[in-house]
Amino acid sequence: PVAQGDALRCKGTAAPQLGNSILAEYGVTVFEEMSRLAAQYDAVNLGQGFPDSDGPEDIRDVAAQALVLGPNQYPPMMGVPELRKAVAAHEERFYDLPTDWQTETIVGSGATEMLASALFALINPGDEVVLIEPLYDSYLPIIRRAGGIPRVVTVTSDNGWELDM
Repeated sequence: PVAQGDALRCKGTAAPQLGNSILAEYGVTVFEEMSRLAAQYDAVNLGQGFPDSDGPEDIRDVAAQALVLGPNQYPPMMGVPELRKAVAAHEERFYDLPTDWQTETIVGSGATEMLASALFALINPGDEVVLIEPLYDSYLPIIRRAGGIPRVVTVTSDNGWELDM
């Protein structure tokens, strides 16, 4: 084997591809770029929800105690039932949207994870997926990873923000 960068290869063979070529399209996310610019110009970053403080001490104490007392195992695949019940109750209370916590709620660790889960569940290889641009920067690599074919429709002020289908 011959060392080449961080990878080893046999003499006479092409260097192996490191990482996933589709997911590498993520590059720098819009959140990273906005955070960098806000720091560079000493500006308020409205592109991401950064808290102003660490939060109330009594709530942090309860959270710390929960870590010490457990449980500290993986949650059920759909999320912790108590949290799913709270989400369903919130939907009904604030949006007058009756929601069955057992069949209509799922809890994940973040928006991009949940978007990926939904798109992987719905897209079959070869499916065409219509996207309206401007769009969230994670859609294209997720759709391509699922085997979908993105079909982007751009809306701009030039066309009166109308869909040109």
